[in-house]
Amino acid sequence: DDGLQKSSIMTLYYVQVAADVEAPDLKLSLPTGFPIGWGEDEEHKQAKGDENDLIEMSSSMLTLTVSKLQRGVSKKFDQIGFDNILEHVIDTNEIKDEYGIQLPESPKEFLSIDIANIEKKIGIEVDGPGHFVCLIDKPNQSTTNASLKNQFDDRGQNRVNGPTILKHRLLAHLGWDIIHLPYWEYQELKGDKDKEMDYCQSLLDQSSKW
Repeated sequence: DDGLQKSSIMTLYYVQVAADVEAPDLKLSLPTGFPIGWGEDEEHKQAKGDENDLIEMSSSMLTLTVSKLQRGVSKKFDQIGFDNILEHVIDTNEIKDEYGIQLPESPKEFLSIDIANIEKKIGIEVDGPGHFVCLIDKPNQSTTNASLKNQFDDRGQNRVNGPTILKHRLLAHLGWDIIHLPYWEYQELKGDKDKEMDYCQSLLDQSSKW
């Protein structure tokens, strides 16, 4: 048994942070010393693809994937005056002191934001197919929590999955304003540069920090 995969370890940390921030009265905690002795080999690996491929970078905790779509969207936001970087990483040092959350002793990469303006703490998440589940039955009326600004409202047969919503909540607790860009909405613009810029501007206008 090689132990828990990195993705499973990260999920447990996300749940721990959510419990500590949103339901501290539950006093939930991971085992002492976690994840030592629980995880797979933490060898650092990095692989780069060409312009048409995904670029994957894995660290001791996160595997970051930068798609061609993500790079294109980043450039469009640059063009409308939104300075940004790709895959901004938040490590555990940035959050454990503020909330007193049980996290690794040494700094670990913990959360990443697809496209980020660090100064204003505005993030753009380019949500590909892996961020959604597809309903088989006819969708019922949306019951989305209004605190998420209706970003996860009725999207036809698609529904945002649990890990994506949890990540959004964690980033919001850390003071980030996160805007979601569903992949099919951008693809429907069919490469029209003016429409793409207008679309990106309309997303940015949703942020109270901009």
